[in-house]
Amino acid sequence: METISKAKIDLLTKAVQPTELELATEGRRLIVHTAISRFSVFYERLRTAIDYKEEHLLRRSAIVRILKRQFSLETEAEQIASQTLRELIAAKYLANDHHAEELIKDIAAMVAKFLAVKRIHSKIPDFEKWLLEILAAEIDEVVTDQKEEKIFLNLLYEQVGEKIRLKNNELTDEERRLQIFVACLRNFLKADDALISYKLLRIFEPRWLRPELWTGEVHEMVACLESSHKRIQDILKHPYHQKFCNAVKPWSVSLTVLRAALNEEPTKARELLEDPSALKKAIERVAEVRIQDSKRRLSRGIVRAIIYLFLTKMLFAAVLEYPIEIALYGKPHVQALLINMLFPPVLMIIVGAMIRPPVKENVTRIVNGVEELLSIEGITAIELRGKRHYSTFGATMLALGYIFMFVVSFGLIFWLLSLIGYTWISMAVFVFFLCVVSFFAYRLRLASKEYVAYEKQTGVGGLIIDFFSLPVLKVGRFLSETVSRFNVIVFFFDVVLEAPFKIFLQALEEWFYYMKDKKDQL
Repeated sequence: METISKAKIDLLTKAVQPTELELATEGRRLIVHTAISRFSVFYERLRTAIDYKEEHLLRRSAIVRILKRQFSLETEAEQIASQTLRELIAAKYLANDHHAEELIKDIAAMVAKFLAVKRIHSKIPDFEKWLLEILAAEIDEVVTDQKEEKIFLNLLYEQVGEKIRLKNNELTDEERRLQIFVACLRNFLKADDALISYKLLRIFEPRWLRPELWTGEVHEMVACLESSHKRIQDILKHPYHQKFCNAVKPWSVSLTVLRAALNEEPTKARELLEDPSALKKAIERVAEVRIQDSKRRLSRGIVRAIIYLFLTKMLFAAVLEYPIEIALYGKPHVQALLINMLFPPVLMIIVGAMIRPPVKENVTRIVNGVEELLSIEGITAIELRGKRHYSTFGATMLALGYIFMFVVSFGLIFWLLSLIGYTWISMAVFVFFLCVVSFFAYRLRLASKEYVAYEKQTGVGGLIIDFFSLPVLKVGRFLSETVSRFNVIVFFFDVVLEAPFKIFLQALEEWFYYMKDKKDQL
């Protein structure tokens, strides 16, 4: 093993040391009645079943949802902040009887600056939605302890920032560093676009965190935010974005496993880091455990996905397909209807069964990655290939080949469906399911590779599968980002059910405390 940096040992040892929770004095902590919490937790389970989100995004998604509703009901920042925190505690996204009431003022200041900007109507589409997600990410950062996470993230960026370069220097140094920073966020934190936008906004417009500097010049601040919004979108859509993410991933996996190994016994972290043999064994063991855990999470994800698809897509499509076929053909195509209903869960199960465990070299790659990250020399320098350049003829042929893939894939699907007597409406429903569910399964498959640092190159069989599946995945992504986003059940929950239900819980809690006060007077 290479010589380990003492500075890195000191940094990581300090990072994983447990800190005592600082509780506010009695009577100054945010407390939610246990009965209210039970109702809230039950509701959240229903809500997450109909709107699939990855587990690490659930709390921030709940913050966005709560804020949307509160902004439609309240105008006072402090009241919005108080109710947001209480609902998060009730749903067990935050610990009960732990957070100080002073936290309400901190959140209220964040809400107030959002309301100030919101009054200036931006011409940029979805600007308010983007800013709301920024606010949710900021609140999420304040209500959770992210000290350790930030130290490990900074270490990852420091190690890869200068070592990953692009051939022919096609990007400026600033552009390259920003892409590497985003890749670190995407890999190590599993950050979505909203969290990355918040992290980048802190860099581009630090005044956002200090509203006292611009409350008298809100119009100027909105213009700066709009400029930052455009810059951030350009970074997220950069053609080299995925290339940098792939380059950073092996080191991110190694650091994630190292963090887990150190957190098993934080008080013995220094001892473990200073013993190369023991550290190697610990990394190998933790890597194997985490890989097995990812399989179990995949199974849970498939079950959640099937429930979500059944409640939001399959039932809706069946209700749509049945009456249209009766109206057009006089009777429904029962066989096609059953196939369309059963196909999504069967496809999800098949995809889950097809996912193979990582090759043996994967654990070795993780161990080697940890050794390089901890070494004085750091990681091995990497040079990424730039954009491929094609002649006009070559580009034309590739474009025609791409179109040919679509024609062959979907032509084969429609031909097979016509052989078993599918009507045009049942064909449309089947293809919709095929594309959306395939893209859904593809995302789950990517998530299951969280601890994969080494993959073999795709063989002939994989290339054939890619040839037929890529067009389906492309259409699936488009549908997921457009048509499939319109969820009637989610709309019912958020617009019709949630507001009166939460108001009822709020009134019920007030009643509980009123009765408690009366009882204490006896």
